[in-house]
Amino acid sequence: MRSHNGAGGLVLGGLLLALPLAVTASQDYDDMSRRELKQMAEQSRKEVIDEADGWQTEKMQVDTAVVAGRWNTVPFQTRFFDYPPAKLKAQWGELTRAIRVPYPSAAYLKKRIEYFPKLREELGPDFDGDYEALSAEILHAWRLFFRGDFRAAKEHGARYGAFGKLPAYLAQCIYAVYLADTRAEKIELLEDVANQITDYVDVLKALKEVPEFREDYMMLRLGYAFAIARIAEEATPLEALVNNYLFKVTHAIDDTLAIDPEHPVALAMQAVKDANIIRFVGKLLGRLTFGARLSRVEEGFDASVAQEDDLAIVHYEYGNSLIYINRNRDIYRAFEAFNTAIGIHPKSAMEALDSMYAAKRLRELQDYYLNYRQSFRSFERERREYMERTDENLYNVLHPPFLVSRYVENQDDYVRASLSQSP
Repeated sequence: MRSHNGAGGLVLGGLLLALPLAVTASQDYDDMSRRELKQMAEQSRKEVIDEADGWQTEKMQVDTAVVAGRWNTVPFQTRFFDYPPAKLKAQWGELTRAIRVPYPSAAYLKKRIEYFPKLREELGPDFDGDYEALSAEILHAWRLFFRGDFRAAKEHGARYGAFGKLPAYLAQCIYAVYLADTRAEKIELLEDVANQITDYVDVLKALKEVPEFREDYMMLRLGYAFAIARIAEEATPLEALVNNYLFKVTHAIDDTLAIDPEHPVALAMQAVKDANIIRFVGKLLGRLTFGARLSRVEEGFDASVAQEDDLAIVHYEYGNSLIYINRNRDIYRAFEAFNTAIGIHPKSAMEALDSMYAAKRLRELQDYYLNYRQSFRSFERERREYMERTDENLYNVLHPPFLVSRYVENQDDYVRASLSQSP
């Protein structure tokens, strides 16, 4: 993982100069004393919350050639998830039950765009105030997103201002996670999304101050958290701290739940965040240094499922979290969670990809448990070594599962075979 100039990563060198530590990004938490880790965490928290109010304030360096490059297509027919305008409106609540995006009607758009001059100005001098036409174009971007035409959704939506960019860059996020071939490509695409949100930080802060617009603020805040969290999962634990990913995600989730304490995805993200902290630094250090609580993992997922019980991503993240906090002791409960995710009937292309990844991840963990279960930590180390050697995006549902038993038996042959796979 490279370090970034600008507040997207907050310059690695600058952070290390501020600390009396001999730390490199390749080190793990195991190499640090508790005092050093706590000091580093406090510095990161200060950078994120005290100085930037939890927001990224400068853009990350992104390779625009990657963002503009070829995109893979979904591995199913998009017609299965196509919603013509009338059907899209009728099923909007169901389709957006995870992200809770308000329906972008003409009246909804006009109220917000006329309130904020920047949103009106970005539509250009040719915009004549026809909000019915604007609503139709933005809804078409959503239609493209729901059916899985992600590149088309991104290109169409990006032409229609902030509310068109919402489906545009959500499409880019989902593509990056599940369909990008390499980790490098995935990270570039996600960083580009975070950059786009940075363009609207002043508007977003203003949205938060107006009670009737807080739902809009919350929705975009959570989108920012999702993009950063998916970048962070490709980093080593120490890199996630050095680049301030942890507290950016934490602050965004806290912000979201303060507005909507029952948001299903925010509740699940908070639980996943705590589980990952415990996974890397243990229960005691996780609680004392990062505020992670073991009880909040189970409680968060329970609360999320109580709101919406048919979100595949929540169930597979629950399965992952059980393994992170309890290792093999809860392996069968984890398998059950993955099977639940696989069995959920998807209502959109995004949900179909969630379930497909759950099936892939279950196969990987079954292989680990049957053939290589002496150490989950060793399993994760082998997994990371493989990713570093191949640059493969292991979330990509077009690629076969990573089977650690085969990798350990013959690493070079496994790498060559995996690299020769075409989507």
